[in-house]
Order: sequence, then C-alpha cells, then structure tokens
Amino acid sequence: MNEGKSQYIGIILISVLVYLLLLRFFKTDSTEAQDQEQVVAEQIDSTELEELANTTLISEDSLSVMSSEDSLAYFMAQDQALVASYGAFAAFAEGEAQNVSLENDLIKISFNSKGAQVESVELKEFKTFDQQPLMLIDKSQVLNYDLNLASGQKIATKDLYFAFNSSENAVVFTADLANGEALEITYRLNENSYLVDYDVEFKSLQKVLSSSDSAIHLSWNYYSLKQEQDISSEKTKSTAYWKLYEGDVEHLGIGKSKDEDISSSLNWLSFKQRFFNTSLIHNLGFESAELSTTVDNKDSSKVAEYRSDLALAYSPKEDMQLYSMQFFFGPNNYKLLKDLDNDMHQVVELSADFFLFRWVKWINAWMIIPLFNLLEKAFSSYGIIIFIMTLIIKLLLMPLTFKSYVSTAKTKLLKPELDALREQYGEDQAGYAKAQMELYSKAGVSMFGGCLPMLLQMPFLLAMFYFFPSSIELRQESFLWAQDLSSFDSIPLLTFSRSLPLIGNHISIFTILMTISSLVMARFNPQMQSQPSQPGMEMMKYMPYIFPFFLMFLFNSFPAALTYYYFLSNMITFGQQILINKFFIDEEKLHQQLEENKKKPVKKSSWASKMEEIYKQQQQIQEQQKKNKK
Repeated sequence: MNEGKSQYIGIILISVLVYLLLLRFFKTDSTEAQDQEQVVAEQIDSTELEELANTTLISEDSLSVMSSEDSLAYFMAQDQALVASYGAFAAFAEGEAQNVSLENDLIKISFNSKGAQVESVELKEFKTFDQQPLMLIDKSQVLNYDLNLASGQKIATKDLYFAFNSSENAVVFTADLANGEALEITYRLNENSYLVDYDVEFKSLQKVLSSSDSAIHLSWNYYSLKQEQDISSEKTKSTAYWKLYEGDVEHLGIGKSKDEDISSSLNWLSFKQRFFNTSLIHNLGFESAELSTTVDNKDSSKVAEYRSDLALAYSPKEDMQLYSMQFFFGPNNYKLLKDLDNDMHQVVELSADFFLFRWVKWINAWMIIPLFNLLEKAFSSYGIIIFIMTLIIKLLLMPLTFKSYVSTAKTKLLKPELDALREQYGEDQAGYAKAQMELYSKAGVSMFGGCLPMLLQMPFLLAMFYFFPSSIELRQESFLWAQDLSSFDSIPLLTFSRSLPLIGNHISIFTILMTISSLVMARFNPQMQSQPSQPGMEMMKYMPYIFPFFLMFLFNSFPAALTYYYFLSNMITFGQQILINKFFIDEEKLHQQLEENKKKPVKKSSWASKMEEIYKQQQQIQEQQKKNKK
C-alpha cells in the first residue's frame, strides 16, 4: 500500500469517526444508530465481504465518492482478510517501512522495519576497486522466519511491519500482540567490532504458535556484490563455509554451484567471497541446514548467490524462547578471524582442498603469516615487505641450495664417464641405468642430490601461491607500476579494448619479468648443462624453456604480489647460483674427492641392491624373449 493511498484511507476513517461523533453530539437515539449499523452489516453478506477483501485495485476516485457506510464495510472486510491470512499478527501485516541505522568506526548498518531486516552494510575502512563506498550488503539479503500459527496460518516475518525503538548502539524491533505476547528482534553493535549481536525472542507465544512444531526455521538468502576489478577472481573464491558443532570446518566447493543438506548441528555459517564474508554465528548450534550456492560466470551483476534454511530448536511448552546469535560483517583477515576463537579463520584459503596438498596451509599459518605480520609492523611498503620475505626464505633455504649446487657440480665432473657409458650400452637402458648407479655409488654422488634439495623448496612456492591471493592486507596496495598488489598489474600501453585469446585484455609486467627470469635460470642452470639426456627422453631438456611460456599465460591474471614474488625468487636464486659456483665450489678439489671415493670399497645401499635386482629381472625377461623368437 503506497503512501498516497494510506493518506486517503486515513481521511476516510477520520470522516467516518467524525460522522459518528456528530450523530451522538446532536443526541441521535442510540438504538437508531445501532439499527443503522446492523442494516449496513446485513446489506453486505459474507460473499460480498470476501469479494471486497479480495479486491486488489480500488481507485482513489472510487474511495473519495464511497459512502461512509460502504467505507466502513470495506475496511471491515479488509480487517477480516488480514486476520484470515495473518492470524494474531494481522495488526502488523500493513504499515510503512522505516529505516534506522547503527554505526561504529568500522561499519554502518541500516535496518528496515519491514521484516526487521538488515538492509545495508557499509565497511567504512574499505572501498570498491573504483573507490566507491564498499557495500557488503545493499538490499541483497533477506532474513525470514516461517511461523506456523495455532490458528492454522503460516506467516513469514519478512512481510511484517515491526515497531521499533533505538539507542546509540542497539535497535529493538517488536511485534507486540498484547497480554505479554510478542516477537522481539534485537540488534546490538559494539564499538570497534565487526560483530553484531542478534537476539530473537519469542515471548509467551506458546498459545499463538503451533504446538506441533519442534523447530523454528530461519531462511537466510544473500547474494554478494562485485567489489574487485576482476569479478572472475571473486567468483572462483566464493562459497559457503560452515563449522559443525564441536567438529570440523567444511564448505560446498570453492567457486562452484552446489547444494547440500546437513543433518548435524552447525556452530556458524559463512557466505564467503574473496576478501569479505557475511556470517551468522549461533553458539548453541543450528540443528540442521539446507544450503545452496550459485556461481554464474555469465552474470556480471552478482558474484555468487547463497540460500539457506536453518533449523532452531523450539519447545512449545516454554514461556520464552531466546535465540542469541551474532552476525559478522567484515574482511577475511586471518588474524582478525582467528581472534574470534571459533575456527572462522579457516574461511581464508591457505591451501588446496586436495588431501595431498592440505599440509601447505600449516606452512602459511605457522611461518608465512607470522613473518608477514611481523614485517608489517616495521615497513609500510608491501613491495618492500615481499622482497624482505623472499630474501629471508631464500637465506633459510641456503644450506639446501648449496648442497644442491655441490651435487650438480659433481654430476658435471662425471659427465664424460656417463657419456662413455651411454655409448657402451646403446639402447640397453636398463644396463646403462645400472652402470650409472654403480658409477655414482663409487664416486660418492647421490643420484638425487641435485634435485631433492630443490624439491624441498617447493612447499614455500606452493604456500605463496595460496597466501598472496588470499591476503586482504595487499588489497589496493600499490607498488611501482602495480596499482593493486592483490590484482594483476597492467599499464595503459599493454591494456586492450578487446579480449585476446589466452591473454585477455591486458599483459602483466611482473608476469613477463617472471617468465624472462625463468628462461635465464634455465639457460644458465648448471644442472641442465651437466645432466645427460636419457634415451628416448631428449625432448625433456627443452621443457625448462617451454614451461615458462605456459606459466606466462596462466599467471597473467594472477595477483601482482604473486608474480612479483616468483620474479624475486628467480633472481635471488640466480644470484646465489653465481656466488656459490664462483666463490664456494672448487671443481679441482671436488674432482680429487671423487677419484679418492672411487678407490674406497663400496657398500651397497638398499636402493642399489633393489636396482640391481630389477636389472637382473629385466635381463631374464629379455633373454626369454630372444628364446621365444628363435
């Protein structure tokens, strides 16, 4: 009902009241007035009342010329229709929606009296990619309780117009049914907090609500809005997380459209996008939940859409039912969420879901994040912080790097002997492998000495692959030509009006630098120069030159912080390679050591014994095949 129609109805009701008062003022006989009202009531039978109640369009002109008796009958019919639909809550089925707000230094929340809804949430410390106010919610959320009444109706609280009163840090919405019966919804915002206390209280409603219900159902629907320049990166990081009551944190599948029914109790539910989340916490637990997420890559107006149905335990015999919950409207800041002490920090993606790589999150949680937070206190530039982090990690791994280069140098010295063995055995790969193993064993060189230490550095590369895209601290932080380290870097010269195949509409400078540094590493890597190509695997020696180009297309839209880190890591490794080979490795001494090792008796390792056994089995198979051919 719009505002203009409400005014007309108010005028008509007042006119009816004035008319009745005038009748009494001029001493109209009370019996005559009662007879008149009875005549009006008899003139409109129950069928006519229903027709009036079902009338949805009555023109304003018709209302203005309607007689007072007809007006009274119309509103009587309307009241009966509302009672028929809303039962005890009929008085709150119509009204005027009003807004009220709460705010602190971090957030500003606007509420709507219709449905006692959170209508909008602004995060005051953040801006969108185009420097607009960041609205985490902007009429994009609906909270609703489906209530079954004892009189048979089913009502939705989102349709009710609540009365409210507010203070500096709280607003209370009330649907007061009289006689102490009421539905009361309270929001309370504390200072310097992203948490909002959310209390829902059913007061003496055991006679109003159905006695057969054992749960109150809360439907919470929400869609997340675009906040970043690249909406596709937001979509791929969006999903619904939840924590089982005294259990693990789970999610529906990152960046996927999916639904799931959860029969176990939930401690909290979080609708998460890349850098922000909207969560509902209930310390006593939701009894069950039905969840769904929709991620439509073709929809540029929404990042993701979330739907949920949460069951709250309800006892129809109790006089008062109070549900004390909390909303969290805020950033996916690991330290901030960890301080909540409810495992919500696990919504920050620090590793892959695949079980073989889940251990990566512990490197991020125990080493990378504490180091990053420590450097934040000393340096204001995140580009400098990333550089120092890279340098520290490379220094910590220096012993492994040194061992790898020493092993590579030894392999290089053995290359002439390995080449001779290859000529000797020709296509007999098993024989060559056995002879190669024996040579390494005599010289005291590990077959995996060059690659194994380098492989032990891979966990840090994987950790950074997840850390940088998830770090809200890097959001909208600039460095050199990169305007936002959490997004891809580009300059106008390398930004295109049309999207190109594989590349998109831009070329990342840090990605180009990362690719070039990888090619330089491959060109001057001593292990590449010393490692003989295995028969049938000659193409493998070209992979270090091909792989960087593959990564270039893959990483072009990745955060600038990540490609900047990989570029720094390559360049520092290249510097270490030059310094170690020039100042710390003496090839003459290494050659003497290898010759001395060959003179010593060789003790077969379990690996060597196993390889020898395999070689013997292969020889027997080959001899048997030759006999069969004869």
